[in-house]
Amino acid sequence: MAFEILTVDQLISRLSGRKYKYSQVHHTWEPSHSDFNGKNHIALQNAMRNYHVNSRGWDDIGQHVTLMPDGLFVTGRPFNETPAGIVGYNTGAFMTEMLGNFDIGKDKLEGAQLASMLKLQYFLTTKCGAEIMFHREHAAKTCPGTGIDKSVFLRQVANYGTNHPIAQPVAFQPERQSTSTQPNLLKLGDKGSDVKTLQEYLMKAGEKLPRYGADGDFGEETLQAVKSFQASHGLSVDGIVGPETKAKLEEVIKTPAPSYPGHLIKEGSSDKKNVKLIQAKLGITADGIFGPRTEAAVKAWQKAHGLSADGIVGPKTWEKLF
Repeated sequence: MAFEILTVDQLISRLSGRKYKYSQVHHTWEPSHSDFNGKNHIALQNAMRNYHVNSRGWDDIGQHVTLMPDGLFVTGRPFNETPAGIVGYNTGAFMTEMLGNFDIGKDKLEGAQLASMLKLQYFLTTKCGAEIMFHREHAAKTCPGTGIDKSVFLRQVANYGTNHPIAQPVAFQPERQSTSTQPNLLKLGDKGSDVKTLQEYLMKAGEKLPRYGADGDFGEETLQAVKSFQASHGLSVDGIVGPETKAKLEEVIKTPAPSYPGHLIKEGSSDKKNVKLIQAKLGITADGIFGPRTEAAVKAWQKAHGLSADGIVGPKTWEKLF
């Protein structure tokens, strides 16, 4: 079959008038962002189809579309056919694979890829009647990645309808040129003590500034750290530090880290309070139940952070997690 590369607007046009019960959200895990070179959209989709057909024994590629890091979609299974995504929830579903490994410490869902995903999901939920469903909700997987908090993702989708800045691809975001008319904003190109304080706050909040640190210069490294923080906390991902971003930063760095409870937390644990803290930190539904889904998320996080991936939260995992 011939795959096509579509913009999000072209895809939405193709889907106009259709109704779906579920919008399944997945990540590929492999291939990841490092496998994408900006020109191999079709080659990557063909490789996934070959794997699904020749190794999994399916009659076609599993997903309806794959969303690449540059915000473009590649068509897959025909839109009128049932996907091969989540057992028991495929009938009436539209399935999107996001190319990348979005477990904590790996790829980040941001920029044009995030913008296109939010626009598509807003369309599917408001026009097609779909309910957003993460793969991990019905399987012992971390998919679409422990780095994606569903509650934050749902807020971002809902905010799309109010012209939320996060919905605009990064390349088209306007840059504010004058700080004199917007004295409470910090943005790319600014310098001084306020920028240095911002950088210190970002690092305390867990963001990385490996090259320049707190040098008082709001450059590209600081811009990406701000966007990462905003995306992680359900804020407008515009890279501009206004009152909301500043308030959230101050809240995060002033919130004391929870103390280790003194016992191992693992599958079957009755410590619901701390299980919920762990789940929230991992970006999965915080229901207080340490089952296979939570164990898989813990293992993925441990592996990404150089710890023994046993799925058990002991002192070392707790210290690094919080």
